[in-house]
Amino acid sequence: MSWYNKARQKDWRVRLSVWWTCIFTLFLVLMCGCYKPEMRIPEREAFIPPPKPFKPQIPKIAAELERLDTRYWKYIVIHHSASNADNAASMDKYHREVRGWENGLGYHFVIGNGSNSGDGQIEIGCRWLHQINGAHAGNDEYNQYGIGICLVGNFEDDNPTEVQLRSLIELVHYLQQRCNIPFENIIMHRHVKHTACPGKNFPYYELLAHLAQ
Repeated sequence: MSWYNKARQKDWRVRLSVWWTCIFTLFLVLMCGCYKPEMRIPEREAFIPPPKPFKPQIPKIAAELERLDTRYWKYIVIHHSASNADNAASMDKYHREVRGWENGLGYHFVIGNGSNSGDGQIEIGCRWLHQINGAHAGNDEYNQYGIGICLVGNFEDDNPTEVQLRSLIELVHYLQQRCNIPFENIIMHRHVKHTACPGKNFPYYELLAHLAQ
């Protein structure tokens, strides 16, 4: 066989090898392209929405409060009545007849617990209506410039009701805005006098957390 024929035969073998390689490669590509791995959908866990933060709303008595002019106030002082059942009227009577206070109820606001007034009901005292000093702090500075809010209940033994706390948050938030009272001046009675008031179970830091939102 001449060298020419040998070269042609070798060239044909090379071409055939290339063709087979291309066909095999194409086969693999098609097979891989058609392969679909089994999809495993993970089981969905039950969705539990996070609790929505409570944002203070305008209290129901806001319309009544808006009709009143206010003087300079610097603090909000929170108390409990240390009694299981009370309201603004019964406390006013006690303060007049027993304590001998001419202006009666020493607090500016009372928030009921559902005993002698509605649960969470905000009662406005005459001292707020007439914008006069309170008689609640046992301290001249905080009586003169402090808005006294009393929640009915004994929070040494019990807790405020949820409705009471909500009403308190709404009222304090409103008074803060209305009277430009800074956050750090929202205090408990025991911050200014040697007393347990408003009781060891009063959720002071929960109140502040809601007001800070």
